[in-house]
Amino acid sequence: MDSNFLLLEDNRRRDLIRAIVRDIIKTYKAEDDGEFYLPMYINDDIDFYEFPGIEELVVVLETEMNEDIESFKADANFFRNDGIIQVILEYNPTVKEKIIYDLVGELNELIAHEVRHIDQRTKGMYNLDVPKEKDPYKYYTQPHEIDAQVFGFKRLARLTKTPLDVIVKRWFKTHKDLHQLSDQEAQDVITKILNHS
Repeated sequence: MDSNFLLLEDNRRRDLIRAIVRDIIKTYKAEDDGEFYLPMYINDDIDFYEFPGIEELVVVLETEMNEDIESFKADANFFRNDGIIQVILEYNPTVKEKIIYDLVGELNELIAHEVRHIDQRTKGMYNLDVPKEKDPYKYYTQPHEIDAQVFGFKRLARLTKTPLDVIVKRWFKTHKDLHQLSDQEAQDVITKILNHS
């Protein structure tokens, strides 16, 4: 494949991730609780994000204030048949402004991960038409999940100028409530991610 094409594709992917994160942060700063459809909420002249291989990409941002958590919790899902990335963001309103830097990093990782799933689907890299795995260990060790995790974590490592292994180990340590893996399972997943990179 032509290296100029790959570079252009890389730039488009980065621009898309940057635009989505920017729009999420703008919405987060302006609103408290709610469900927001991006990019329409930011610019009502634009119905969807453009990205090669997918006709219409919309981000549904769901925000909720929660004073019972220290800072924030964020998660994302890609609904491949609908062209929707769902971002769920819970945050403590007493530290809303203080957590923006960390939130930007987390969103970059999450959105890059979901954009990688778009790439996987459009390029036929993996069969994504499988039921969602309920067992956490089996879920996190699926080849398409390992690949998307590597992609997201590499983006965060580049942005923060932090070694990849530090990023991955920190994420699995601070997101135990999300991944629900035992310490041994988490270590095994970390090893698989670092070996894949």
